[in-house]
Amino acid sequence: MAEGWFPENIDAILWMIRDHATVITFIAVAVFIILKDMQALRYAGLCAVFYVVGYCLFDLIIEIDDKKYIFRYIVWTLNDILFMAILAYWAIKDKVYIWQSVIAQLVILPAPLLQLFRLIDRHLLDLTYSEYLYRTILPLVNITIVLLCFAPLVMLFKKNTQVKKHSLSQ
Repeated sequence: MAEGWFPENIDAILWMIRDHATVITFIAVAVFIILKDMQALRYAGLCAVFYVVGYCLFDLIIEIDDKKYIFRYIVWTLNDILFMAILAYWAIKDKVYIWQSVIAQLVILPAPLLQLFRLIDRHLLDLTYSEYLYRTILPLVNITIVLLCFAPLVMLFKKNTQVKKHSLSQ
């Protein structure tokens, strides 16, 4: 493996996720509008809104935080916490599937913790321990959150398959 291969490819993956996650969440929104699944639609819609806001504000946040590397981690931490809070509230109010909310909460939890660890690692300790964790865990969190938009669709297919098997066996 060539020197420097890992960081450049991780950067490319991060940019790909940033550029395509929004589109994928809008596909999920469209699917659940067609299926009239309001709980799944709310989760996908929440993801879409947060990705659009994140996408639109990313360059501004980077520009404001130019070479300080403080503001961005605080904003992104608060963004993750707000997403989790809305999702938890909606789950309590039966506005989203509780199982989807619980899985999403567990998946997202490392993100704000990692943002804060990154802030401490870069500024208080002046180390680079968080570099590879940050560049690998966050894309996995983002991918999983986007894939969770489609989890109710998988559950629907599974349910329909079980109903068909049951009706055929009678």
